Amino acid sequence: MGTQESDIILIFISSALITVILAALVVVFVVVYQKKNVAQKLQLQELENSRQRQMLQATIEGQERERKRLAKELHDGIGSLLSGLKLNLSYQQGNAGISKDQASFLAEACEMIQESITAVRTASHNLLPATLESFGLVQALQECIEPLQKPPSFFIHLSITGEPLRFSSEAELGLLRVVQELLQNTIRHSGATRVNIDLRFVSEHIRLLYADNGSGFSLAMNQPGLGIKNIYSRIEALQGEIEFGNQSVQGFSASIQIPLTISTP
Repeated sequence: MGTQESDIILIFISSALITVILAALVVVFVVVYQKKNVAQKLQLQELENSRQRQMLQATIEGQERERKRLAKELHDGIGSLLSGLKLNLSYQQGNAGISKDQASFLAEACEMIQESITAVRTASHNLLPATLESFGLVQALQECIEPLQKPPSFFIHLSITGEPLRFSSEAELGLLRVVQELLQNTIRHSGATRVNIDLRFVSEHIRLLYADNGSGFSLAMNQPGLGIKNIYSRIEALQGEIEFGNQSVQGFSASIQIPLTISTP
């Protein structure tokens, strides 16, 4: 009888151990499966994010190619035609047989054409900023800001923190386009009289702080327009971050940070 009880106890203990081992194996299998499943989901998400970034980058590159084409057409096409027209009118001004009224008309026409030539050159330059490629972001920003200065009614202050560095052409162009878009939003919609732009070069990233003293804009209360959407797209394509300031106070502000990849000019 004692031997039978011992056998029963042994069988019970063995069964319990086997059950515990099987349960542990099931738990381990479930944990490993879940980890593998999470890893696969993260990998798929990263692939999807990478694909979206590539598509976004391709879209932006297409936009820049179109800008270059338009800049060339403006400069070589319309710009050349206007210059030729001004030359012809200037030649007519030297004609001794014209009346004073005709001379006055030709002078006004030449002045208007010159203004048109200047506007075309400015538009062409904004579409294709040669200064950016040759001298970098800081000089390109200064050149972009200069024509917009109208003190005391409108003033833009640009400050640089840290040593200015050349970095990837995509990031330089992206930041320049973002600043241009922010300035256009300020000029068109805010009624601001002052804009502060602070460009900070840090060891591993570049940070841009933008603020105006205008009427402000609440993203929570307004549907983002095309300009804001373009800004988001460019920052996302650069794997950067953007944060808009407290919209409960007067003025509009944005903080942008992107990874700094140093480039040799």
